[in-house]
Amino acid sequence: MPTHSSSPNSSSQVSTHSRRSFIKQGAAVAAALSFPMIARAAPPVIRYASAGVVGPGELETVIFSDWFKANVLKRHGKDYVIETTTARGTPGVATLLAAEQADLGTLAFTSLATTIAQEAVPGGVTAIAEIHRDAVQGYASNPFVVLSDSPIRTIADLKGKSVAVNAFNGSVDIILRIALQAHGLDPRKDVRVVEMPFGNIGPALRQKRIDVGVLAMPFQVDEAKKGGIRTVFDAVGVVPPYPVLFQSARTRFLKSQPAAVRAWLADYVDAQRWIYDPANRKQVVALTADLAKTPAASLDEYFLTPKDFYRDPNATISAASLQPPIDAMAKLGLLPKPVAIAPYVDASYLPHRA
Repeated sequence: MPTHSSSPNSSSQVSTHSRRSFIKQGAAVAAALSFPMIARAAPPVIRYASAGVVGPGELETVIFSDWFKANVLKRHGKDYVIETTTARGTPGVATLLAAEQADLGTLAFTSLATTIAQEAVPGGVTAIAEIHRDAVQGYASNPFVVLSDSPIRTIADLKGKSVAVNAFNGSVDIILRIALQAHGLDPRKDVRVVEMPFGNIGPALRQKRIDVGVLAMPFQVDEAKKGGIRTVFDAVGVVPPYPVLFQSARTRFLKSQPAAVRAWLADYVDAQRWIYDPANRKQVVALTADLAKTPAASLDEYFLTPKDFYRDPNATISAASLQPPIDAMAKLGLLPKPVAIAPYVDASYLPHRA
C-alpha cells in the first residue's frame, strides 16, 4: 500500500512553527507580567523628621509606627511610603529641612519663625497640619509650678526668682517671657531663667535648686501624684490658643509631590480619629505605652482626655493661631525681623471633612 510520507521540509517547518509559537507565547507572558509592574510603580517616599519625643507628646510618632502602617494607614504603600528619622528637637528638624535631608517634619512656632526669618530652607517652608494645641481652656497646658509652701502666688511674685525651662528660646520659654512682660517684669533682668531637661525640673524644684519650673507631659502627671506642688500659671490667659507642634514641609516638595502629601495627611486624620474612638482606647493606650516605654496605667490617666493637650479632629492649622506668639518673639528681640506667617501656612493639603 502506498504510504503517505511527509515532505523533506515538513519537520523543520513544524519545528520552526513551534519555536515561533513558543517565543510569541513567552513574549505575551512577559508583557502580561511587565505591565502590572509598570502600573504598580513604587509610590513616592516622604522623608519625615520628628522632633525627638515618642508617643503622646508627638502623636505623629504613634501614627507612623509599624503597627499603624500595617493596620490603619490605608494609603501607605500605595499612594506614598513614609520613612522616618528623629532629630534633636524642632531646631534639629529645621536643620534637616534646610539641608533637604527631610521632606516633612515636626516644627514649633519658634523654629518655623526662625527658619523663615533666616531664609534657611531652599524654596521655603510651609506649615500644613496641626499636631496639638496649647492654651485651650479646659485642656492641658504646660504649668509653671512651685512647691505648695512657696510664697510665690502670682506672676509678679517671680521677680528675683529662678525659673527652669527645657530650652532657651523654646516655646515654653517664650510663654514665660510674654507673661513676665505683661506683668511689668523684664525677662532678662528681673528673673533668672535656667535651662534643664523636662524630666529634671520636678526633682530640682523639690530639692529647692529652683523656685519655679515648667512641667510637660507626662512629668506634670507624675509630679502631681507625689503632691506638694501647685500651679502659678500656664499659657491659658497668657496667649490665645496656638499650635504647640505642627507638620511642616519643604515648599518644593509640596509642589513636586502634592498627591503623596494629601494621601499621608488623609491617613493621618483618619488615624487620629481611629485613636480617639473609645472602642479602640485600650489598644491605643497599650500600643502607645509600648512605643513610649512608659507604664500603660500612667498613660491611661491623661492620654486622649481633657488632661491631655487639645488636638483638632481635622488637624486644621491657621495663620491666625500662629501669628500672635511669632509677633511676641519679634517684640522680645528673638527674631532678626518681623515675620508675617500667612504666606507660609497652607491647610489645603488636608482632607476637607465635617
